[in-house]
Order: sequence, then structure tokens, then C-alpha cells
Amino acid sequence: MEPRDGMILCDIGNSRMHLYDGCRVEHLSHAEGLARYARQRVFFISVNESVRRKIGRLGLPWIDLSEKHLLKTAYKGLGIDREAACLGIEEGVVIDAGSAVTVDLMEEGRHLGGWIWPGLERMLGAYRSISDKLDVTLNPDVSLERLPLDTRDAVSFAMLGSIAALVAKHAKAKRVVVTGGDAAVIARTIPGAVIDETIVFKGMKKMIKDSEC
Repeated sequence: MEPRDGMILCDIGNSRMHLYDGCRVEHLSHAEGLARYARQRVFFISVNESVRRKIGRLGLPWIDLSEKHLLKTAYKGLGIDREAACLGIEEGVVIDAGSAVTVDLMEEGRHLGGWIWPGLERMLGAYRSISDKLDVTLNPDVSLERLPLDTRDAVSFAMLGSIAALVAKHAKAKRVVVTGGDAAVIARTIPGAVIDETIVFKGMKKMIKDSEC
């Protein structure tokens, strides 16, 4: 990956890292990303403290934006990845469907608040821990308009329906942007939702500009 606009941006999550060169997003394991971009100048945010410390120990020429808290919000403990996504949308609802499913509302550049679910795979894992009979795969096409008549659909209905209903209640007429590994699954349950896997990186660019990095 060669930077298209003079910089490479990296969002380091709990299980993977996501890199953006201004043209495309690349998803790598932590080890792959650190090895491949060890000699390049990379601006990054990280919710994974161990990877963040490793970057420091290795002496990589990476620039940490994780302490650049520029979002207008009263929320305590908001993750830097959520902050970046909110800066990238400014107005509307942003959903990040990864290892956790987070929802945040923005209005006129101000963060109003948000909430968190476990990620879809972790929700399924919780069902499996209850009973072998609940060890099912997600049906991403389950109808939310009629009651389920089998266990797989019952689980899928509960998971996706709860997300769709709560988002609809608070989003109202706001636009909804979805990102993350399960974005396609979540977006299809929310009328008018759009997928944008660069929303975090848009916010990171604002962080770089406003903090004069």
C-alpha cells in the first residue's frame, strides 16, 4: 500500500488493524501490520494498549493520535475509535459493527451520547454458553416483520431486531452510517443506512489537521 495523499492512517482494534492510504482500506493482523509498515510513517489510533506499547518498544516511526481528544462530548470513557468515527460524521448516527457494536449520535458537531452491544459473534457465543440447542449461526436475512418459527431465526431476530429497533428510536430522521466487519449485516436491518468503511479515517484526518500533527 502506497499513501495516496501523503499519509497512511491506521486504526488498531482489539483483534486486527485497519490501514488506509487515501484509496483503499487494508485489514491485517497486528503482527502483519507492524511488520509490513515498520519503516513507514503511519498515523494511528489504538484501543489495544499492548499493541500501542509494542509500537513504542520497537521504535517505529508511527505517530500516535490516541490522546488527541477533540470531540465535543460529556461522555466519560469514550474510546478513541468512536471519537474518530464521530468526528468523521459530524451529523447523524454512526454504528461500528466490530468486536463490539457501538452506536453514537452526533448533532451539529457535538456528540450526544451512545451505547454498546457485544459484537454479533460474541452475542452468538453467549447463546452457545446457555445451551447446545442455542448453538446456531446467524441468519442475516431473517425477517423482522414476522415472528420466528425456529431457533436460528429466533436468535437472529432477537439480535438484529433489538439493534434495529433501538437505532430507529433514537436516529429518527438522522442519516445512519455503518462501518466495521459486520456493517453489511447491520445496515440491511436499518432503512436508508449507508456503509462507509473510511468514516474513522475521515475523523483521523480532522484530528491531524486540528492538532497540527
